[in-house]
Parts: sequence; structure tokens; C-alpha cells
Amino acid sequence: MSDIFRDMQAKIGCQYISDLPDHKRAVWFELRRMPLSDYEEKQLEDFARYVFGVRYSILKDVMAHLEETDCATR
Repeated sequence: MSDIFRDMQAKIGCQYISDLPDHKRAVWFELRRMPLSDYEEKQLEDFARYVFGVRYSILKDVMAHLEETDCATR
């Protein structure tokens, strides 16, 4: 299984994982493009809480809503 912390660190170009919360906008952009099924639910939960301070279920709901909105405007 992949490690979302390390993968995101590489995508964003942060020197340290601890820098991820300082780059929320870039993390959010990449998160919406990544295949999240490559990661364990527990790790996604830990990641969401660490970077954004919210539960992963909230991020999933927001991403689903944005996906619906994007589809509706096309």
C-alpha cells in the first residue's frame, strides 16, 4: 500500500512532511487528482486530520459535492 504522506510530500515538493499543513491549497489541488483508492482508509483519516484538521469523511463529502457541481456545469 502507498504512503499518502510521502506521496504528497513528493508532489508538493516539501522538504518535510511537517510542511504539508502550510501548503493546504496545493495539497487540496493534488488530493483531488490522486487515486485515493491506493491508500488505506485509516491513513486517509490521519492525513486529513493532520493537514486540514478535519475528518476524512468531510473531505470526501466536499470532493463529491465539487464533482457533482463540475459535472452539472459542463
